[in-house]
Amino acid sequence: MDINILRLLAFTNALFTNNKDLLLQIGYILVLEDALYKANIIHWLLIKCKRVTRSVLALELYVMAHRFDIGAIIKLTVKQLLQIKLLLVLYTDLKLLYKCLVKLGTTQEKRLIIDIMCLHQLYKRREITEVKWINSNSNPTNLITKSKASAALKKLINTNYLKL
Repeated sequence: MDINILRLLAFTNALFTNNKDLLLQIGYILVLEDALYKANIIHWLLIKCKRVTRSVLALELYVMAHRFDIGAIIKLTVKQLLQIKLLLVLYTDLKLLYKCLVKLGTTQEKRLIIDIMCLHQLYKRREITEVKWINSNSNPTNLITKSKASAALKKLINTNYLKL
């Protein structure tokens, strides 16, 4: 990897079940990583979502679209400030969403098709450099959304390295 290229890594997680008020919980973390794989968290968010969703795919897709919006703004800002190439990489731990975006898989939920098509087009135009599937245990956002979580976020904070 070229020394003048940074990667903006975007991780998300969503959760249906652990809220007593039955609202959905969404979280994401944006990490800036250099060519030597040193990484720093530059933005994170954990909120309760009031949007009604009927499936895990709908929830994860909603979070990914929101994360892309924030990631695109940060990507543009960093590129203009530092005058370097910045790659945007989206991570998901939901295989169905990964297949829908990368391979343009289908879903029966018509209201999701537009969001899937938009994100797929961004991927084809290389505005999203990569969409990657990761194991849930490697997802740093698990720690902020779930009570039993992996130590990926703690490791990122303590060592400034991500092991994916």
